[in-house]
Amino acid sequence: MTKKISLDLAQQHYYLHIPSAQQQALFHCVFAYDALLKTLEQHEDVELYGYCLFPDSLHLLVLSHKTPSHWLDAWLMNFNQWHQDTSNSTGYLFDDENIQQVLIQPKNLCKTLRHIHYLPVQNKLCSTPEQFLYSSYHDYIGDQQTGVNTAVILNQLSPHYGQRLRRFHDYMAIANQENKEIFQQGDHDYYLAYADAHFITQARASYQQALHETPESELLDRWQICISKLVELSKLEPEYWLGQQRHHSLPDAHFILAWLFTEIAQGPLYIAAKQLGIDEATLKLKINSIHLHHPAKYLRYIEQSWKSATV
Repeated sequence: MTKKISLDLAQQHYYLHIPSAQQQALFHCVFAYDALLKTLEQHEDVELYGYCLFPDSLHLLVLSHKTPSHWLDAWLMNFNQWHQDTSNSTGYLFDDENIQQVLIQPKNLCKTLRHIHYLPVQNKLCSTPEQFLYSSYHDYIGDQQTGVNTAVILNQLSPHYGQRLRRFHDYMAIANQENKEIFQQGDHDYYLAYADAHFITQARASYQQALHETPESELLDRWQICISKLVELSKLEPEYWLGQQRHHSLPDAHFILAWLFTEIAQGPLYIAAKQLGIDEATLKLKINSIHLHHPAKYLRYIEQSWKSATV
């Protein structure tokens, strides 16, 4: 691929490779694995189809009901906050710059799952996928239940319920033939896909058609409502929330506004970036770090106020 194409789409399958920052440990205890999986199980915007969790990276196969950009950063930030609260540590765990988000065509789900399950073998941590504890392999053979939706891929392997487990064992016993390069193509990780061009074209066309259902005027109205709500809560003039003036106790108020609009009011990032005159990449980083610079109680107060006012 020589042209960058956004593949951040809703109702699509993705293989997500999320490394830690500077190879630091993501899990400070065995309970941390369960905590991370539990948050995914309870997340309404994503279904987990498979995973492999390493101390320094996450490998997930998911169905994303909304665009990954809508939920992924917030989910990682929430787990990072849980990690800090339970381990008395500081700093951000994940290497956002090197996250791989690979669009997966449905016909390639089985191959992608096998690729994920064989990663411990390829990394010489074990001789068979079954020997690695922290993977969804054990969900598929019925040894555990960690919130993985196994039905979709098992149905692809065999339409007969009684034969699915055997078919899964047979499929996993085949030597892993998937080349790592199929998950590492493109000019930038954000634009990866394990899918043919026709599928990508159809998926993008369907998503763009859905986007037009919400006119920009409605989004701008939502932006103004966010400003009004913050003015009401803080008694600060709109100029402070728009970044036109700086307040001594809240110099980055405009990033809280962007966080409220994108994360709570579910507005698109490009609207916030346009209104504040900040590029999307920088604004996204600032939004991701909101929880590191402001008390969780204060942010929950803003969130609850917004939800109460819009019910």
